[in-house]
Amino acid sequence: MNIVQRFNSKWTHVTDCWLWNGHKDKKGYGHFWHRKGSVRAHRVSWEIHRGEIPDDLQVLHHCDTPACVNPAHLYLGTNDDNSKDKVTRGRQYLPIGELHNMAKLTEDEVLRIRADNRPQRRIAADYGITQAAVSLIKRRINWRHIP
Repeated sequence: MNIVQRFNSKWTHVTDCWLWNGHKDKKGYGHFWHRKGSVRAHRVSWEIHRGEIPDDLQVLHHCDTPACVNPAHLYLGTNDDNSKDKVTRGRQYLPIGELHNMAKLTEDEVLRIRADNRPQRRIAADYGITQAAVSLIKRRINWRHIP
């Protein structure tokens, strides 16, 4: 069997996605033995249907389905594109405010800092933060998710 025949024997057409039936990793991405190693199946699909993948690009999914190998659902993008896509689609949890493990303030304290008219250095000293941090809070650059 050639590579295309081997590859095509490992996926099933479901709705618009071509779902990989072979080995998958913990994140649900299909893997295919190709060129003496395991390669993610959607990358192999791209190579079979569209050609070579430039070294600086990744193969991304429009459908947001890791097991999909349909070339119509794939596109090339940078690592930065992939990171932005994760955030946009809600696949990457980014804790903000007091939920962030480095937070030194609560949301109530931030509201009190915004309302405090004393010099910023005195406010900073009271809360154990820098004057620059107070300035960023008052200008709504930091903690901007709080109305």
